[in-house]
Amino acid sequence: MASEEYQKIVRKTFQDPITGLLLKNSNLTRIQFETLVIDMLTDIMSDENISFKQKTLFRRKKVSRGSFSRSLSQARQNVISSIFTIVLLSYIGVFDARPFDEYYVLAEKLKEYVSVIESSELKASRKILKQIENELIEGIGELAAPTSIKVV
Repeated sequence: MASEEYQKIVRKTFQDPITGLLLKNSNLTRIQFETLVIDMLTDIMSDENISFKQKTLFRRKKVSRGSFSRSLSQARQNVISSIFTIVLLSYIGVFDARPFDEYYVLAEKLKEYVSVIESSELKASRKILKQIENELIEGIGELAAPTSIKVV
């Protein structure tokens, strides 16, 4: 796949308003997220092994191989840390026996949103897309509110 195609996919990812909302409420920086997306994208979509040097070319701003590697390492560590945080809070009883039910519902809504975006009838689906987008924004807002975490 050509460098331009990878860059186009990365740009498209950042143009999605839901991605922006999720990123804003995550513990990843924009650079870390971009780096993680590029790393995973190139691993998934390429049959050949793409070097860090080549992956740096897909970033919006050109960076060194070392900078790319550091950003990727920080992103991976933040993802792992987030998972441990959720497990820890579940372990001490902040979440009930099914701590991820609300997140599962949100994830299903996200899948619906993505399928509408990817459908060829996007123009006919704008109203549905806007409705799903509003539901996602509301749901993410509720889950991201500091008061949503309470001992059960």
